[in-house]
Amino acid sequence: MKLTFKPPHVRNTVITNEQGHVLYSTSTVFSFGTRETVVKKHVPNEFNIGRVESSEILANIEWHTFSSSVIHYDGMKLVTSQFIPNKGILGRRRVFRGPDGLSYKWKIGPRECILMLGDTEVARHHPVNLGFKKAGHEAYLEVFSPVEHMLDLVVLTFIYVEKLRQGSQESPGTDRMHAPIEPAN
Repeated sequence: MKLTFKPPHVRNTVITNEQGHVLYSTSTVFSFGTRETVVKKHVPNEFNIGRVESSEILANIEWHTFSSSVIHYDGMKLVTSQFIPNKGILGRRRVFRGPDGLSYKWKIGPRECILMLGDTEVARHHPVNLGFKKAGHEAYLEVFSPVEHMLDLVVLTFIYVEKLRQGSQESPGTDRMHAPIEPAN
């Protein structure tokens, strides 16, 4: 499954599948000292690509600078230092337990994030390619069949780790400049 992020800034984006149907969207509110990202899940309109039938809030992410961020998901308040703690040198790996009881690991590279189940790659982020050396494409997350049953959690944890990866590369205010238009109903 290929999920495309337009624009590629995960805190303010629209996420579509290969058919162009909107599956998720994110929007981030900035106020003094705090940022909160709302992740919405959409039921696509099968007859009108780009339109949605209904939407619901999947999760909220409270981004904290000096303490652990908090994810509100599935009726739970998840402190990121416990839910998806950093592992390895320089915290370039984030580990979480899936609903199947298995341990999944996001490997955070300089340009992409890869989700592993043991030694098997189960999701991979492909950053924007402008097409200089090979065919260009939008940023997308490739999700393989072993984790499609927990797609919401894969998308949610990807948004978190990709923001961590992007954080050192973005200038202040980048998310505001790339705020998407809400998907049409």
